Amino acid sequence: MSTLEASMPPALSSPRSAARGNVPVFIAAAALVFGAASLTSVVSLRQAALFLVGGLAGVVLYHAAFGFTAAWRVFISDRRGAGLRAQMLLFALTSLVFMPALGDGRLFDHAVRGAVAPLSVGLLVGAFMFGGGMQIAGGCASGTLYTAGGGNTRMIVTLLAFIAGSVIGVAHQPMWQNAPSHPAVSLIQVFGPMTALVISLALFAAIAWITMVLERRRHGAVVGTLTGPAGPPAPDGHRWLRGPWPLVAGAVGLAAVNIATLAIAGRPWGVTSAFALWGSKVLDAMGVPVATWPYWATRTAELRASV
Repeated sequence: MSTLEASMPPALSSPRSAARGNVPVFIAAAALVFGAASLTSVVSLRQAALFLVGGLAGVVLYHAAFGFTAAWRVFISDRRGAGLRAQMLLFALTSLVFMPALGDGRLFDHAVRGAVAPLSVGLLVGAFMFGGGMQIAGGCASGTLYTAGGGNTRMIVTLLAFIAGSVIGVAHQPMWQNAPSHPAVSLIQVFGPMTALVISLALFAAIAWITMVLERRRHGAVVGTLTGPAGPPAPDGHRWLRGPWPLVAGAVGLAAVNIATLAIAGRPWGVTSAFALWGSKVLDAMGVPVATWPYWATRTAELRASV
C-alpha cells in the first residue's frame, strides 16, 4: 500500500486498493503452506510444524515491531520503557510454562531441556561484542531476520556480517572454551521450579517497575502503554491482518511461539546457531575443511544434511 493510500480515510480507501494490499499476505501464506507440505514429505511433520512456528514468529515480530535491542536503546537514551515492559511481560508469560516444564523434563508428554551454559570470559566478551554490534546494526538476531524479510536491504548486509561473525566464533571456539569460566547455574536445579519461577517473576516485575520510575522522573508520566498500538492502524481497519499490533499482542504472541518451540523441538527458541551453520556450509562448499573444526566434530550430520 502506498503512502498516499495509507493516509486516506477508511471511506476513501477503495476495495481495489485494499485487495492489492492483501496480495502479499496471500503470497506469504501460500509460501508457508507450500513449505510446510514440502518439509512434511521430505523431512518430517515435526520439521514442518517448526517451520510454521518460525513463520508465526516472523509475523508477530514484524506486525508488533517487537524489538529487543531497540527497547533497551530507547530506554537508556530517552528513558522510554514501554518496550522493556513488553519484554518483561513476554518473559513472565513464557516462564509460567517453562519453569514447571523444565523442572519436570516434559511438556505435553514430550521430553524437553533448557539451554544452560557456563558463565565464562567468552560469554562476557561475546555479550559486549554482540551488544555493540546490535546497536550499530540496529537489530538483534531475530530483528535482523524479520526486518530483512520485511524488505530492509540494509539489514541484509547486517545478516551477512552476522553469519560471518558466527563462523569466526565457531572457528575460535576451542580458545573460548579454554578461557576461565564458572560452572553453569540453573535456578531450577538450585531452588526447584516453583521457587525459580517466583524469583524470575519478581525480577521481571522489578525491572518493569524501575522503567516506570525512571520514565516518570524524566518525562513526568509513563507514556506508551502495553495496550497501545505500535503505530497508526491500517486504514481499512484490518490491523490484525496488516498491523501494527499493540505491544501486548507481540508479547503474548512471542510467548506462544516460545512455548510451541519448546513443545515441538524439545528445547527453547534459538536463532544464532543457524547463522554458524549457514556460513560453515558455504565455506565447506568452497573447499574449506570446516568439518575438521572441533565445533563440528559432534555435529557432522548437521553440516552434511540439507539446510
